[in-house]
Amino acid sequence: MRTARNRDMAQIVGMATHSAKLSPPRSTPALIPRIALQARIERGGKLVLLLAPPGAGKTSLLTQWHGPLGPDRRVAWLLCERRDCEPVHFFACLAASIDRALDTSIVRFVGASACTQCSAEHIADTLRDQLAALDESLVIVIDDLQWFDCPEGERVLLSLILQSSPSVRWILATRRVPRFDLQRLKLDDALTVLDAADLAFRPEQICELSMLLRATPLSLRDATECCQRTEGWIAGVKLTLLESGERVDGLNHDIGAYLKAEAWQEVPDRLRELLLATCIPEQFCGELAVALLKDDAATRYLDELEQLQLFVRALDGSHQWFRYHRLYREFLLAQLKKLGSARIAQLHRVCSEWFIEHERPGEALQHAFATADRPWSLHVLTRCVPVWLRTGEFPEVLQWSGRLTLTEIMSCPVIRDAHLMSLIFLRHFDRARQELRLAGQLARDESERRALPPLQLMLEIMTDAGVQFVVPDVEALSVPEDPYLTTNLFNVAAYQLLVDKQFDAARRLALRGKELLQGTPHLYALAQAAVVLILIDRAEGHAREAAEGCMDLYARTRGGRRNPIWVTATTAAASVHYHHNRLQQAEALCSEVLPLLSMAPSLENLTVAHVVAARLKCASGKYGDALRLLDYLHSVLEASNCQRLLARVCFEKVRLWLLQEQPLRALRVLADCGQSFHVDASNTAEPQWEEFALSRVAILIHRGLFDTAASELQRLCERAEVAGDVYGRVRLEAALATCSWQAHEEDAAFRWMNRALTLTGHRGFSRAVFDDVFGLPKMFATAIKMSRVPNLPPAEYFKRFRDVLAFDPYESHPPAEPTPLLTQRELDLLKLVSLGLTNKDISERSNITLLTTKWHLKNVFAKLGVSTRMEAVFRAQELRLVDGRPPSLPAR
Repeated sequence: MRTARNRDMAQIVGMATHSAKLSPPRSTPALIPRIALQARIERGGKLVLLLAPPGAGKTSLLTQWHGPLGPDRRVAWLLCERRDCEPVHFFACLAASIDRALDTSIVRFVGASACTQCSAEHIADTLRDQLAALDESLVIVIDDLQWFDCPEGERVLLSLILQSSPSVRWILATRRVPRFDLQRLKLDDALTVLDAADLAFRPEQICELSMLLRATPLSLRDATECCQRTEGWIAGVKLTLLESGERVDGLNHDIGAYLKAEAWQEVPDRLRELLLATCIPEQFCGELAVALLKDDAATRYLDELEQLQLFVRALDGSHQWFRYHRLYREFLLAQLKKLGSARIAQLHRVCSEWFIEHERPGEALQHAFATADRPWSLHVLTRCVPVWLRTGEFPEVLQWSGRLTLTEIMSCPVIRDAHLMSLIFLRHFDRARQELRLAGQLARDESERRALPPLQLMLEIMTDAGVQFVVPDVEALSVPEDPYLTTNLFNVAAYQLLVDKQFDAARRLALRGKELLQGTPHLYALAQAAVVLILIDRAEGHAREAAEGCMDLYARTRGGRRNPIWVTATTAAASVHYHHNRLQQAEALCSEVLPLLSMAPSLENLTVAHVVAARLKCASGKYGDALRLLDYLHSVLEASNCQRLLARVCFEKVRLWLLQEQPLRALRVLADCGQSFHVDASNTAEPQWEEFALSRVAILIHRGLFDTAASELQRLCERAEVAGDVYGRVRLEAALATCSWQAHEEDAAFRWMNRALTLTGHRGFSRAVFDDVFGLPKMFATAIKMSRVPNLPPAEYFKRFRDVLAFDPYESHPPAEPTPLLTQRELDLLKLVSLGLTNKDISERSNITLLTTKWHLKNVFAKLGVSTRMEAVFRAQELRLVDGRPPSLPAR
């Protein structure tokens, strides 16, 4: 019997030697060049593994790789078939392939000695010995290795690979993950893997394939759409392009037939059940598979699916979450549909229950509504709403409540209150007003009406309806059984009190709200209360505590989900970095948060983020970019009619144009905002007009109207002092200092500046104050040099603001740089500039033409290394070319 078996094996080897099994596959004309992938195979490690589902183009790529090889390259080919699952047959064919590649026709390299023993172990041992001693270069290619489904045989194959000589390389193409120690091969830098993502076509390649298959050009847009639908899967792309006739919805018939033959008919029943159950969710994990299949073995089946590469893709590095290829999922859904709608509805219901238990409300509701069971959908939404409210995701609440009728919304107080609150916070005020009225009419008892008065007050406050309230009135509207609603009411009222500069009352409400939710998962409301307290601290002069509070909030949210809490915290952190002159950090946070501001549609977040970003652009001289940011912000705020924040944008734009020496454009900004350049006492009585007043002051100072500007600033200072607004006083008194300085009132200037420094606790001005008050950095540095600042900020402050002040009193300074060589005429003209004369006045006084005056001043500016008249005067003062007094600007 052994002799007969030996004879059979010898016959197999002899037949295989001349079989197509041992020949490279034939090329076809419709092949798209894969130069980069061919190079990866050529440069790959000892083992190159092509691991991808059927139809991914593994064999085609191997054909293209082999094509350019010369006759001197030794390549052993083995195309596996179903019967190759027998180790003896497999290794005998492998031996024959190697014999053929090495052309050992006189003395067999392997076949004669191994096959007479007729056992896989003996063949493998002989192969191992001969391959280990081989000096000649050899590449062994095994295609369709998935048919060799034998754990012991794969272990032997791995030993062959590991123990073969360095001159031997292996290329394996398979649909199934081989039972190899791939991690060991990776650690030894011996493994190169090309997977489905590597093999997938790009849109440009799909365009090429269309020309090859149909001789018809395909637009890049259509190719991109085809690529997205097929995910670049080559068989799917090709069958899609070959489809004739009109496009139809659903799965291409040919693709469905291909998937049925290659990825369904051979699948065991236990895996079919898993495939049908898990195709319902777009993404799934082991726990969800267990719930859907009602079988603890589902996780083991899932591992098996992944090993088989059945169009299942891991979504994370830990292989916890998975999804199916888009076309394969469509195929599975079509198979599931044959089992009836009841089965589908039942799976959707299980999914919705599982997702809500794991606090993934979006997926829970998608499946709940897919059941077509309205009461169940309402029940799931009731459970989802609190998850969104905790993190402030009000757009999600409106998105899903929008799928209900108003009657359904009003019938469930939990959904109704969340819906109304979301309308208010997202500033859909008209709808909120109408639906609040309807809610009052439909409420059946007092318990259902209890939440409506707090919501009504929130609406009136946020619409600037002029509602007057005191803290006891707000506290009387608290809803004990709903601390979340109560805290949001307190936060809204506290913020309005903060805007009105009633800091004590605002702090009381914010603290009450924070206490109500302490220790609960309601992060959004807690974060809003914290932000109000931080703003109060800053306004009252506790800048360090405010900054620490902002950075603490950011530290707690930076690694979490990108949600409204993260947007609020990141915006606050960007502002802190800017105030502390850490501009690179501020810019990094702004670039991250600006695209995501729609998550937290708070106008305050929107304004702060855009203003900080615009200031950073100004700091780098990108005035056009800064103006575009402010124009966008202006358009949004104008639509919302929020005058207080519009005033802030007005000030920023006025400041920007004055920086560019364009006062007429600054005046136009003021007019566009409905403001007059002349002081209007009736308007300045309202707090939200303060930034408009500061815009006027900036223009007044630029025009040399110092007395009028100082009068306006002193009035604003008095009001800030009465309110206890320390931060507001700092920048107002700093502005008074530079105003007095430019008016030649040196003592008054230093007095105002030192008063402002005292308010900061002698920690120094922030970057925002330096940017708010033009000329303050130069004046501050000059005052220090003149020993007019009795209490200096700490040394660390000057290191941080070196780029702003260009001076550090704590450092020893090098000898004074040589004075620029100015001609006497240039020096005379510079002195006239320091008096604030215009070019025309200088021309007339010097008895030279206006053109010659401009030419001389251009040379002066170049020698001083400055670009503006104000900078030239300050530079001349530092070099003692003119007296230390600031220029006197004439009214313009």
